[in-house]
Amino acid sequence: MQLVNKNSPAPAVIKAALAALILSLTVLSAPLFAQKAIDQLTEAAGNVEIPYALPPANATMDRVAPGLNVYFISVGQGDSEYIELPNGQNVLIDGGPLSTSDSGLAKFLAQKNVKEINNVVLTHPHADHLNGLKYVFTNIKVDNFYDTLMDNSGSSADEALRSQAQASGANTIHPAPGDSLSWGSGVNAKVLSSCPEAEASGDGSAINNCSIVIKLAYQNSSILFMGDAQSEVEATILQNYASDLASDVLKVGHHGSKYSSTDAFINAVHPKRAYIEVGQNNYGHPAPSTLNRLTAIGAKVFRTDMDGTQAVSSNSVERQQD
Repeated sequence: MQLVNKNSPAPAVIKAALAALILSLTVLSAPLFAQKAIDQLTEAAGNVEIPYALPPANATMDRVAPGLNVYFISVGQGDSEYIELPNGQNVLIDGGPLSTSDSGLAKFLAQKNVKEINNVVLTHPHADHLNGLKYVFTNIKVDNFYDTLMDNSGSSADEALRSQAQASGANTIHPAPGDSLSWGSGVNAKVLSSCPEAEASGDGSAINNCSIVIKLAYQNSSILFMGDAQSEVEATILQNYASDLASDVLKVGHHGSKYSSTDAFINAVHPKRAYIEVGQNNYGHPAPSTLNRLTAIGAKVFRTDMDGTQAVSSNSVERQQD
């Protein structure tokens, strides 16, 4: 749509035609008339307003709405989610596989200019969730550290991180299933699964099943963070919280592996959007069967290996590329 000066004596299209005619006469006429023609062209053009281009109706905006903002960070084969709470505080769930300053997490936090994290959650002590938190505790002030009491007996990395967290002065908390986390007024952060009693194992599935699982709700939006919890934990959650499982967004468990996201569980959660944090791997993540179950219920699936870092807010869902 053309925008014209309402005080103009003629529509812009007529002015444009007149201007073209004047310009032609200017070129063909003797020099005596050239200056007069140029003056007429200038006067006519001065009354025509150049319109601003309006953005397309379907444009994707590189911002998230105010409120609860969640980022599923592209960290390679691992998990890391950053949350901006409505009260201005923040949460980091897991840190991905790398502890270097050029990791996906480190770059993301630098871009966001994060100097302090109020709440850090280690869902379970596997390297692809744990290592990036070493960078966090070294470079960023952390107030609260939420941790499972599962000890990975096949690695000393979890012990080192816990010692680092303690030395930093962060307050360590071991949440139990059913606990509500104090993350601000209006925000309901409920723990659906964890391992609050001390135990040790070198078995990967046992460690995955000690993941801290959190359902986060704000106003009319809800997001379920599954860590690496597998089908056994899903069955327990279904038994204990079936009436409270439906969520708008699902952080898919265990990178979309075949050991998680059962039919019964996916149908109970019934997310509109599902986010899989995954990178190049030899595990077959995500499993085609998992992808099929998610699409079968109509969920829109996002993958960090294909789509990059993803942003979702309580008021809108938008896609961000690295």
